[in-house]
Amino acid sequence: MFPPEGWPIAVDDAAHVSHEHELERLIQTRKQDAASPEDDLAEETVQEAYKRLLRAAIVRREWDSDEEDDGVEENVLDSDDEIDNDFLGDVDAEGDHYPWPNKTVMLADILDNLPRCRFTNTQMSLVLRFAKALGAPNVPTLKGLRKTQHELQSACFTEPLKVESFLGNIFYVNNIWDTIARDFANPTVAAKIELFPEEVDDGTPISEIWQAERWKEYAPNQLTPMFSRGSRRFWIDELALCKNGTFVIPLSFIKRNGILSAYVRVVSRASGHSLHCTHDSAVEVIAADELEYDYTELINTLDTDSAGGFSWTVASRDTVPLMPNPKRTELKIDEDTDLAVVMVDVYQDDTSGNVSKQFDKHIVTCIRNGCLPGRTLQQQYHCHCVSSSQHASSPETLAAIRDQLKSTETKPRKMAIILRAPGLPADNPQQSEEASHIGCNANFPCRKCMWGGTSIEKTSDKIFRDCHLPSNVKRSAAQIRDRLREQLRLATRGDMKTIKESWTATGTKDKVTVYWIEQALAQFASIRNREPAASIDEISARVQTWLDAQPGDKMNPLLDITGLDPSQDTPVEVLHTVLLGVMKYIWHFMNTKQWSDADRCLLAIRLQSMDISGLTVPPIRAAYMMQYRNALIGKHFKTLMQTLALHVHEICTPEEFTLIKSADKMDFYLKDLGIASGNLLDAFDAVDPLRILVKIKLHLLTHLPDDIRRFGPAIRFSTEIFESCNAIFRACSVRSNRLAPSRDIARKFASMERVKHLLSGGFWLEPKKKMWVQAGAAARKILIDDPVFQRHLGWTPPQTVQCGVVQLPSENKEPAVPWQSTKASAYWRDVLGTVPDLQSMWRLALTIVAVNGDVVRRRSWVFARQSGNYILGRVAEILVGSETLVTLERFICTDTLHVDYGWPVARRPSGTEITQDDIASFIIVAPCDIQFFCSIQHDCRHGQCKPAIAGKERQEREETTRDISLIKHTDDDHFILRRILPASLTTLAPLHIDPQELRMSNREKAAAKRRANTAEKKRLAAVAAMEATEAAAEAPGVKGKGGGTTKKRQANVAEKRRLAAIAAAEAEAAVAQEENLTGSEEEDDLQDPDEQVQTPAGSEDEFDDRDDDSDWAPRTKVTMSPRKVHPRRQGRNSTT
Repeated sequence: MFPPEGWPIAVDDAAHVSHEHELERLIQTRKQDAASPEDDLAEETVQEAYKRLLRAAIVRREWDSDEEDDGVEENVLDSDDEIDNDFLGDVDAEGDHYPWPNKTVMLADILDNLPRCRFTNTQMSLVLRFAKALGAPNVPTLKGLRKTQHELQSACFTEPLKVESFLGNIFYVNNIWDTIARDFANPTVAAKIELFPEEVDDGTPISEIWQAERWKEYAPNQLTPMFSRGSRRFWIDELALCKNGTFVIPLSFIKRNGILSAYVRVVSRASGHSLHCTHDSAVEVIAADELEYDYTELINTLDTDSAGGFSWTVASRDTVPLMPNPKRTELKIDEDTDLAVVMVDVYQDDTSGNVSKQFDKHIVTCIRNGCLPGRTLQQQYHCHCVSSSQHASSPETLAAIRDQLKSTETKPRKMAIILRAPGLPADNPQQSEEASHIGCNANFPCRKCMWGGTSIEKTSDKIFRDCHLPSNVKRSAAQIRDRLREQLRLATRGDMKTIKESWTATGTKDKVTVYWIEQALAQFASIRNREPAASIDEISARVQTWLDAQPGDKMNPLLDITGLDPSQDTPVEVLHTVLLGVMKYIWHFMNTKQWSDADRCLLAIRLQSMDISGLTVPPIRAAYMMQYRNALIGKHFKTLMQTLALHVHEICTPEEFTLIKSADKMDFYLKDLGIASGNLLDAFDAVDPLRILVKIKLHLLTHLPDDIRRFGPAIRFSTEIFESCNAIFRACSVRSNRLAPSRDIARKFASMERVKHLLSGGFWLEPKKKMWVQAGAAARKILIDDPVFQRHLGWTPPQTVQCGVVQLPSENKEPAVPWQSTKASAYWRDVLGTVPDLQSMWRLALTIVAVNGDVVRRRSWVFARQSGNYILGRVAEILVGSETLVTLERFICTDTLHVDYGWPVARRPSGTEITQDDIASFIIVAPCDIQFFCSIQHDCRHGQCKPAIAGKERQEREETTRDISLIKHTDDDHFILRRILPASLTTLAPLHIDPQELRMSNREKAAAKRRANTAEKKRLAAVAAMEATEAAAEAPGVKGKGGGTTKKRQANVAEKRRLAAIAAAEAEAAVAQEENLTGSEEEDDLQDPDEQVQTPAGSEDEFDDRDDDSDWAPRTKVTMSPRKVHPRRQGRNSTT
């Protein structure tokens, strides 16, 4: 594989010259070898062939390099280097496949740019040859395809931007402005963009970020400051005239219940032609449609003063803003140009560029348009990778993103878009780095607030209580900036000790600032060595002058983004905090501390027996989850979170069951999230009181309600869609030639973005004709009609629900049956109409589509609506004949809550309900009456259901001789309804009336446990000392019973003394731990056995900036075994 003609080869100049000399030498040698009569190759052919091979070798680094390069394509055939000039000429702008020359090239280009189905050059060459062999018309060669792609990329899109960071690292970034501009140039996407914050009525659910508080925290001039209607453009802080003849000055634009409105200050007429407006003037809210004439029209039609403006009264001068809006002049906005402010979510993470287990760290940056609805943003199509680098750190790449965002505020293009970053979704370690925070294991471990203290201080009543609450002392961007400046000032004075103390005392530590601190300290030391007589103030001034003269950022570049506070705008992310945090802690605790192999076997049987209809989880692989219980991923914890509480009876304590049940409710009760998180923390306190001091993710839950109020539902700032891009990034990484991976990956992502934009009907400015054009009709139709390409390109079109659509089984397996043999025939009622003919034939369908689109199967639990009432039932049969009917086995959703679960109980109708209330055991409903399916679980705790042999295990689609066991239900009458209206049945209540009393009780229990443990160790030490004394008395040379001299007795005495010394040391350590950590549990209860860390003595006051996802244990004076660090996280760990 080598670049097409005209593309630069990533080698330095000196190497290039030496390669040229070597090329000439090889050509001359080969020409002599090839000059035999029987050789049919022409001289020019040999020369061109060796040029091609040598160029490939240069790309492959075969010269002066022993590195293996997996990205090289060695099997590209000679004919693939030919350029197909016969179809690469002028492209018909009116053609159906424009801008591609024909359908074949279009399909080949699409195939080469499928994000999750990447092809190497060799594979792509074989595909083209295969198509040509089948007689497909206009099949290009590989080089011809590459040339077409290069021309399309140049015409439709921009090349990645080369960036050299302030540390000298080089990487490439795709233009964010172009990425967002393409959304406005795409009719399908542009129609969904929301540019204004929205106010909703009390009680109305908040589902989007623009309905939450975050956008409203921006000043009106930092949001979209205008809107247009036809040729009129209404700006804030500019005079406008309403339809009723009232003059107003719009202060801000906002949506109210879906209608664009404006807060306006009313302007009155004074004597003469003067206008009057003061702070006392009325402020009203009007619909934007009430504005009739904009400022430009008023200037042209009304009387103005000598300066060309309106005449205002003297009292108005302090209130009336400068007109026209200063942004028009600052940004050079033309009269016919709109200005929009777009919110951009910036995500960054470190991921491996290799498919294998060998870690190859890249910092990957992705963005998405935050002005799109949340449901739309969950599509892969709208997640854009803009940068990756092996060399540049997170602050360096974020500095490039910052520069692009700020450039839109000063140099917007014709489209006039300003980009803002309202939030920074990421995992917890990355968010700590973005917030200039030292890390989650520091004395002050929270990036959002100042909760914390030393290890001993954290066990005090006040700090332990505050850990369960969001601290009122919040961090801020201004505070972080001041602390970093002070650290730089201290560095110019050579005071590293005070800097370290600042890191420990505040938790503020920035990687960029640390680099310049090291440089400033080196400068200070150099001057001090050269001029010992110079005072510290003199040296500090000189170092400060040198530091100010250095180019680049001196601190976190995110602190310079308008309206962004990295400490508060890094929302708590549910994937890493709840699923990979809370749920993982519970699962690990139960598996390592509580469950035996028999318990795990029973749990596996229960999980495998569970009815998952109505749950949005994949099929449960219980045996796999037990076998690899310490290596589960997010999808497994998502399943366990919804199912574990139903299956842990008899294998956990009441306190542990309460903890598991509390975790299950975390993902549902957003309205009562404060109570839910408080109950969860209280449940953790009952099981493991000091866990919250060790795991910062538990404390972060207290900040989740605030983040939801500011950013909307937690699913809106979830990072799962970004995490899914890792596979796409790796596919691009492994196919790079590894010489310029950042450039190659950026180019490939730009190419994929081009194909997505063209196929979805997006417009672009054709450079030759200077016209806005879009792809041909046939090209645009692909994304509409072809579900295969839709799925591979990450595009999910709106789906129309076809209620009542059924799926029938094979007629050979399930033939039609007569009406009289169906359950419906026995429960038919006159209100349903005429009874079907007894001899009519009916098919039994497998599935049917409900009103909301759920695919309902036989024996699924559903809610149906009949006669205005909701009915709970289990699908008994789906009949298809002259009409479609569904027979439901009816159940009653009672007001009784289950004693243990607190969920509504469902049962069959009782005798009186059947006889008096005329409630039938079965009912027949129409397909349009089936509303949705739900999750109903059998009450196995009440029925004491036990495992029983249920059949043979299947392997390779065949039955084996091995038996499998599943839970056999003892009855079919008692069920539990997990989630359903009315909400009063599932309203959360605090787990404990007085959580503080509970915490103190738990602390007393922990202290009693610790005291008992210390006493037991003292007793064992005393027993061991007594045994050692008795053994010594029997040894040679000591009076005793034995009197004999044997090696065996000597060894026994030595062993007894060794055990006594160990017991005494353990007792002494326990006493020291009790004295130093009052109220704490013993170390074995605090730590996971595989998550321990070697900590130097006396480090309880030291800071720690290691990774939160690594689940560190608290630091004590006890020496522990070294912790294993996953290679993916090594890049983030730093020593202190």
